Amino acid sequence: MISDDKTGRPDQPKKPPVVTARRAGWFALNVFVPASEVSQVFRYTGRSAGRLWQRLRDITAGRGAGDYRPDSWAQAVADTGLPSSRLRRNLRVNLSIWWGLMWLTGLPAVGFLVMLLSAAHDVSVNGWLRIGIVLLVLGLISATGFVQALGVTYRLWQLDERRVSASEKGSFRDFLNETRWCRRILSAGLLS
Repeated sequence: MISDDKTGRPDQPKKPPVVTARRAGWFALNVFVPASEVSQVFRYTGRSAGRLWQRLRDITAGRGAGDYRPDSWAQAVADTGLPSSRLRRNLRVNLSIWWGLMWLTGLPAVGFLVMLLSAAHDVSVNGWLRIGIVLLVLGLISATGFVQALGVTYRLWQLDERRVSASEKGSFRDFLNETRWCRRILSAGLLS
């Protein structure tokens, strides 16, 4: 017999591929199982995203079930069930925690960024990616601390100024207009 390939082996009749139950099962598992999992993920995230979107619309419209708008400062403090001194103490503790989180993650992020920029030519692409991810995570945690500290500082301002309702000029917009809010947050209320 004459050989077609370069190995010198004689021609062998080509066998058609045999579809066994094992191969069919492997194919089914690798195609249909991930497809069903993906569809379940889409269904779950679709419902969750829809609920989240509805909650955001309710909150921004100010008409949710948790929409609480007291008529006066005294009513708001009475509704907490705590005296104003205890409420102030609790808010100061919360502010300290969020302020610490903000600075304990923000300062290392700035330090890493300075080190990265000073050694930019010595860092590989993989290193840039890794350090970039660490900077992103630290920056997001620090931003979370800042935003939470902003909310607590606003509540402390309402408590100190004895204003909570729009008629008393105790809204968040009034807080932003009347105070140096960024300075106040960065210093944990030590500099007003």
